[in-house]
Order: sequence, then structure tokens, then C-alpha cells
Amino acid sequence: MEVIIYGRKGHAHTVAFKNHLRMSDIPFVYKDVVVDAEAKKHTKELYNGALKYPTIIIDGEVYLTPTSDEFNKIIKEAGLK
Repeated sequence: MEVIIYGRKGHAHTVAFKNHLRMSDIPFVYKDVVVDAEAKKHTKELYNGALKYPTIIIDGEVYLTPTSDEFNKIIKEAGLK
């Protein structure tokens, strides 16, 4: 299962989601939309030109700016928790 997080360094939800995945030993790819031009471009496409984050992508399924509760539900429903 491929898990990708688009976020920004120091952003509270981005940090919390990454920490949760690390502590749960769930492998993931992190893409910082500030320094990764491709991730920034893709994010703007997902949000109609806006730069928003975090974005979670699990096996191609995109979750736009999930809250902490939504993130926990997404991870559980994906069978990752």
C-alpha cells in the first residue's frame, strides 16, 4: 500500500500525521509543497489553483485537507491502523 503526504514543514497537521504514521510503523512518502515543485503543482491542480495541505493519498485515493478525526478514520478504513 502506498501512502503519500503532501504538506509543509512545521505545519501542525502535517507534522502530526507524519508522526502518527512513523509511530505506527506505516511506511509513507512525504512531499513538501514548498520545496517540491511537482508536489506544489499537483496540489494546486487538486485545489483549483490554491496551495492547501495536508493532502493524503493512499493507493491513488486522494483525501483533501483531512482533519485529525478524518485522518484517523481514513487510516483505520485503509486497514493501516
